[in-house]
Amino acid sequence: MKLPKATTNQLADLARIAFASNRFLALYGKGGIGKTTIPKTLIAPSLGFDETWIVNMSGAGPQEAAGYLIPDPVSRDGWFSAPESWPTAKRVGDKKVLLVLDEYPEWDSAVQSLCRSLFNPHGSPMIGTHALGENVRIIVTGNRRSDGSRSAVPSAPFVERCLSVLVEPTLDEWLDWSAGEGLASSPVYTFLKFQGGDQHGVDHFNPDVPMPWDGSPHACPRAWEAACRATADDSLPAGLMSLALEGFVGESAGRAAFAFIKLVGDLLPQLNAVRAGGDVPTDPASQQALTHAALRIAKRETAADPEAAVASGALDWLVNLLAACRGEIRAYGFATAIRCGLPLDQHPRWRELKVI
Repeated sequence: MKLPKATTNQLADLARIAFASNRFLALYGKGGIGKTTIPKTLIAPSLGFDETWIVNMSGAGPQEAAGYLIPDPVSRDGWFSAPESWPTAKRVGDKKVLLVLDEYPEWDSAVQSLCRSLFNPHGSPMIGTHALGENVRIIVTGNRRSDGSRSAVPSAPFVERCLSVLVEPTLDEWLDWSAGEGLASSPVYTFLKFQGGDQHGVDHFNPDVPMPWDGSPHACPRAWEAACRATADDSLPAGLMSLALEGFVGESAGRAAFAFIKLVGDLLPQLNAVRAGGDVPTDPASQQALTHAALRIAKRETAADPEAAVASGALDWLVNLLAACRGEIRAYGFATAIRCGLPLDQHPRWRELKVI
């Protein structure tokens, strides 16, 4: 599926656009990125919805979606029961209701066919013979096959009724959210704050799902949330912490997080001292760790205008740190800074940093 990418912060506006155009908003992406919770916690409050209903018909048949036939013994006519999962007009009246069709591509094809009547240009959305509330608006969520799912490809008639995007949450958005959840005390949170996959070409936060999918744990926002909660009080013994991290986010990301916690995490107070004018340690391992953390800090602090930060001297502390490191570490830090958008080649001391 070729879809335009959208960050979490763009989804409320995209929902507004979709609903104003009498369309559904379809959110696709990897598992564990919040596609189910975002409509309730972000979109519904932003657009003033009164209620959020989440329906997941995975494994259900047409009768469970449209209701069972109840015959009248006298007239021989029949009517269909209204499944309690749907916000019918009798249940919600004129309330503004956000209806989430969760994991829709996993639904049986017969159930998906019934849902085409939810798009009703001439009146209220319908499911079978049941009219939903007139102010019901619909969001669809789903994984793609490339996300390690058995999801079917959505039919063209349904896609044509949607504004479809690929949800790509950013690390900074997730850090802001998790801090609000009280997870900033976890050393795993600190790892993610400083890991900056865009610096080194390695994304430990939300990497592509390994294919072919073999069921191994893999890193995603949902898995990192669990890892943060498990380590929030910093009471796990080292052996158990390493094992738990690999069990939550997979071998590669788990080992990287544990290495950071044991090495770089212990050096963060020293980095603060270096920023204040203290001496840079002489051992290469400490220099490498400090350089890694310093680049992440500098990128976050100067995101608004990195060129102005260089010109104003706001990054002199980073230049001083790199200049005091061994040649190969200094050159690595300089090259990495350029790659991640910190224009240290515009600093007066750039030649000094480039030399190994």
